Amino acid sequence: MAKAPTTVTVVCAENINPNPKLSNLFVYAPSGDLISQGDAKVSLSNPKEMSIGIKASGNGVYVVRWITVSADDGDPDQGAFVFTVKPTVAATGNTNTPASSTTGNSGMPLWATILIGLVALVVGLGAGLGIGRGRTKLAAASTLGAMRREVAAQDEPKTPTKSS
Repeated sequence: MAKAPTTVTVVCAENINPNPKLSNLFVYAPSGDLISQGDAKVSLSNPKEMSIGIKASGNGVYVVRWITVSADDGDPDQGAFVFTVKPTVAATGNTNTPASSTTGNSGMPLWATILIGLVALVVGLGAGLGIGRGRTKLAAASTLGAMRREVAAQDEPKTPTKSS
């Protein structure tokens, strides 16, 4: 895109829980700085959509990370994507484009673009592992509770019934 947006919007398959502790967007500038402002807002007219304002900082690759919890069934989800801001030749007024460039298409060195992508991947995997670990503990706790109740029921002394 030729100009950085002022808002980033994500559309999900299910209605989004509007609690910002459960569903939110995080936008990182090409420098790696967090530039999303405040918490994401879930649209009242389309609860599958959440948006956040950003303070864009020029050309380069931006990373967007999102987390959600479904308002429909409580399932967590998360992901990330990137977008690139690069002015068009007409917008810059520069008609002398070099035949080759060591910085690639984004105006950012290739190594920096790869590094940002890897950071986004690690952050996303870390969030996914954290969410998965919490769900495993919850499932284990409920299974352990069910086992304890079953054992307790088997250990109860059976009282003979009186027959008249």
